[in-house]
Amino acid sequence: MKKINWGIISSAKIAREHLIPAIQKSKNSTVYGLASRNKNTALKVSKAHKIPNSYDSYKKMYKDENIQVVYNPLPNHLHLSSTIEACKNKKHVLLEKPITLSSKDVDKLMKVAKENKVIVKEAFMVRYHPQWLWAKKYIKQGNIGEVKSILTSFSFYSDDPKNIRNSYPQSQGGGSIYDLGCYPVVISRFLLDKEPKRVVSTSLIHKKFKVDTVSSAILDFGGVFSTFNCSTQSALKQQVIISGTKKTIVIENPFNPDGQATNILIYKGSSIFRKDNEVKVIPKSNHYTNLVEAFSDHLIKKTKMDYGLMDAKKNMKVLDALFKSAKNKKWEKV
Repeated sequence: MKKINWGIISSAKIAREHLIPAIQKSKNSTVYGLASRNKNTALKVSKAHKIPNSYDSYKKMYKDENIQVVYNPLPNHLHLSSTIEACKNKKHVLLEKPITLSSKDVDKLMKVAKENKVIVKEAFMVRYHPQWLWAKKYIKQGNIGEVKSILTSFSFYSDDPKNIRNSYPQSQGGGSIYDLGCYPVVISRFLLDKEPKRVVSTSLIHKKFKVDTVSSAILDFGGVFSTFNCSTQSALKQQVIISGTKKTIVIENPFNPDGQATNILIYKGSSIFRKDNEVKVIPKSNHYTNLVEAFSDHLIKKTKMDYGLMDAKKNMKVLDALFKSAKNKKWEKV
């Protein structure tokens, strides 16, 4: 079977712990090389992960004609410039979320991707996990009745100034909304197959880090409210509750199942003490590998693009509105 050669930019933790192993486990992809601005780091990480080629600059990797796809997990404020450079070297790009720092910047990616006939895709792996595919189908079949609300909680605790979420101010992509809040936005759009009309949000800004460490928001989908709380300085937690007129479903490990089997609780709505629940067990699956295989299939099998840059722009427009709302302290149109 034909395999697509991937190149990895930087030695970022998500690349080392998730994407590199995911690509190596995939059926249609292989990690051909890794680039770092530090030659020793590139050699060390490549050796540790049995990657055959290393580069001491991103540009050298972009120039390697053996690589078809670049995975880009650089800090958020570098997403745009580094991806544009990769595209100009005819490289397809899987770009970590958030895709850019504003929806207007996505237009620049659209332009360069079209000019160079390459694919740029935002790396929302959650849409490739079977638990979300099952939940969406279950809802679309009318099993929970009419969806009324989605409630998401997503948090972890870090007061480390060197943590990438804290080391860059919000203006450069730091903070909880860019890192965590993008997930409740994307899964709400995914489940409902529509865009929010307006949003309202509020944030606590860290005095030293200048980032939002706690943010809460409501997305109005025209009859359905998606509410979320995200925090980079709260106890580790994640949960999504989807309430309908007939039933409620709770996704216990919505964003980081890490290859483990996951549970979806189904509450039938006949008891306020929730004694009527049943459990749907979703077999373990590596959503990073699923995402990688879907991307490579776009190139090998010419499969239809599922979530391209227009989708990424729509998601980014919601984030733009959330920041605007927090600043202006009022509802904002998306």
